[in-house]
Amino acid sequence: MKKVAFIDREKEFKFLQNWIESEPNAILFLYGPKSGGKTTLIYKFIESLDKEKYEIKDFNLRKYVISNYKDFLSVFFGIDFSKSKEDVKEKRQYNLRIFKLDIETYKGLQNLEYDAFEIMEKELLKIRVEGKKPIILIDELQALEDIYINGKRELIKEVFNFFIAMTKESHLCHVIVASSDGYFIEKIYTYSKLSKTSKLMEIDYLDRDAIYYWLKNIDRENNITNYRLTDEQIDLIWEKLGGSIWEIDDILQTMLSYARDGKVDTEELLNELNKIIHANYIRLIEYRPLFYKKDLFLDIAKLFLNKGYFYLNELASKYEETKLMDELGNLVRLNYLYYNPLTGEYKPQGRSFYWAYIKYAEEFDK
Repeated sequence: MKKVAFIDREKEFKFLQNWIESEPNAILFLYGPKSGGKTTLIYKFIESLDKEKYEIKDFNLRKYVISNYKDFLSVFFGIDFSKSKEDVKEKRQYNLRIFKLDIETYKGLQNLEYDAFEIMEKELLKIRVEGKKPIILIDELQALEDIYINGKRELIKEVFNFFIAMTKESHLCHVIVASSDGYFIEKIYTYSKLSKTSKLMEIDYLDRDAIYYWLKNIDRENNITNYRLTDEQIDLIWEKLGGSIWEIDDILQTMLSYARDGKVDTEELLNELNKIIHANYIRLIEYRPLFYKKDLFLDIAKLFLNKGYFYLNELASKYEETKLMDELGNLVRLNYLYYNPLTGEYKPQGRSFYWAYIKYAEEFDK
């Protein structure tokens, strides 16, 4: 059976291990491009931890639709708002996915009588009393943006104030937040309270050496024994997909159906790679812009062709800056672009999107 490869993350793994072994003193933000391996790294890291020593509270918010404060309580505490107070069964504890709550606390949260952050702190303190170290892991925290508590308090700021209290102030709990939205990371990192209480770590695409090792050893890393790739085929995958882990893993799966006598045909491989690029090209064509489209995409494509990335000021002279930032921000949130909040660079969301932009330019720059 094919398995998902986990390649060349020793440096990041060691950093995370050293991080949680130290006293909690800051929030750790993991950021990077989509399909760069952040989530896989997080779950491999969780699997490696001694469950007798650490208690992990894992929230993957890409799995949920969170549109209001009650949704937040449902995800973080398992509160069921479909039941009335009388319907709640009289159990001593509610064995929920995240926290074990006694019936009084459960009802208090269900009726919005208790402060969720005070409850979380008490539950984390219980974990410490039991001799374990609590770790909160949250993937795609930007799902909590634009949500308010009682129509007044901004939920995302309340969450971060709580994280600061748990790390920098009380040293009670480690907090690790992952996101592929560079604009979101930049926004929260410039929030005055977070700038001095946080650390950023980029999880980027795999480099060429790592990809070539992987693709030469798919039998060991993926349990793929039906075929082997030639050097020419590995060159093609690197050229078209770069270090995008998910896309490469997907193409390896696809080629299982093409394998004959331990080989895959190079033309068939190229055809499947071009399908990925074409799908991204279609996304560019069908994209509904806030302000710009054709000219902006053409200018982006030319900058990518020239050096592979661009900065805001390279486009600011041609477009009104506020509208341009809104448009680029939308492209980042929708994963058409990757934005690095530390360097200010805009890059394609993977090599396949680079070729999609180039194809767009070839079709429309006439």
